[in-house]
Amino acid sequence: MKQLKLILATVTVGLFFLSSISDNQDAIVGLEAGNKAPEFQTQLIDGTPFNLKDLEGKMVLLNFWASYDAQSRMNNYHLNQLYSQYKQASFYKGEEFVVVSISLDRFKAPLNLAIEQDETMEFMHICEFMGANSSISKMYNINQPVNILIDGEGRIINSDVKYSTIEKSLAFLASI
Repeated sequence: MKQLKLILATVTVGLFFLSSISDNQDAIVGLEAGNKAPEFQTQLIDGTPFNLKDLEGKMVLLNFWASYDAQSRMNNYHLNQLYSQYKQASFYKGEEFVVVSISLDRFKAPLNLAIEQDETMEFMHICEFMGANSSISKMYNINQPVNILIDGEGRIINSDVKYSTIEKSLAFLASI
């Protein structure tokens, strides 16, 4: 079963790789692997301006999560491990690994407590406090926690809830 998952992850990353090296540099904006990720501007929860375009050249994980979601909270442990392992890595089409944590919360206090308890202060945190009705959630068609991995050219590599899939993609792209 593990071999099948590894093969599927490798095929997914391979398809992405092949689609991104084509002569067509004008990728369409969309939500599928190989598409240019929709860009957005907002501010971090500390008030700092944020523009996704400013992260070009870096491997970016958009982590849609919620402080009230038990699985999201447990996944923060794995996300911290991934971040520690790959934050300084060099990737095919990306230097460094950045986590943009986009909360589906509606209230500040539980969100801030979760960030502190889960020790995710190094991530860039965004929350519009509108749940799945936030503009970013609507743009990415998100209504539940998910991770979207984006390369240094702004193309979507994959989208998955499981960190094992994201980790396999990072490991593959760091080895190229």
